Amino acid sequence: MFDYQTSKHAHFDAACRAFALAHNLEDVAAAAGMKPQMLRNKLNPAQPHRLTCDELLAITDYTEDARLLDGLLSQINCLPSVPVNNATDGNMQYCALTATAHVGAIAGQAVSGETMTAENKNQILDRARDAIRSLSVLAYTVESRFHSVPVLATTFDIVATNTTGLF
Repeated sequence: MFDYQTSKHAHFDAACRAFALAHNLEDVAAAAGMKPQMLRNKLNPAQPHRLTCDELLAITDYTEDARLLDGLLSQINCLPSVPVNNATDGNMQYCALTATAHVGAIAGQAVSGETMTAENKNQILDRARDAIRSLSVLAYTVESRFHSVPVLATTFDIVATNTTGLF
């Protein structure tokens, strides 16, 4: 059913480098129960040490930064992670505005004519992933809201069926 293929590009390695630059690794290592140098080694693609699944989960939970998970998913040609626990009615407007803001920022960078540096690339990819995540949470919220009221869903289906010939 699914055909996961490992990408030729080093998405996870790039995510590890970007994560290391974005966080205080001493604090993250302490929260994950390891020494800071060990975490640095595990985030360095040139080192033989690698993060375990439990460490990856602990780091993501502590930092609430999905960059490592997204890099892992990109490595197998999958879309970014989506935390469905953020899908609440109160987040709908926030998700819509966040997605719009990220897309606008990406558009601004695309037309800026700046030289594409590693930092610019990371900013664009982070914004694109955040936009996808926000749109996915928005879609999940709308779906769950719609299906949580069966009468509303049934009414909508009846109205849609009976009005298709009117337009």
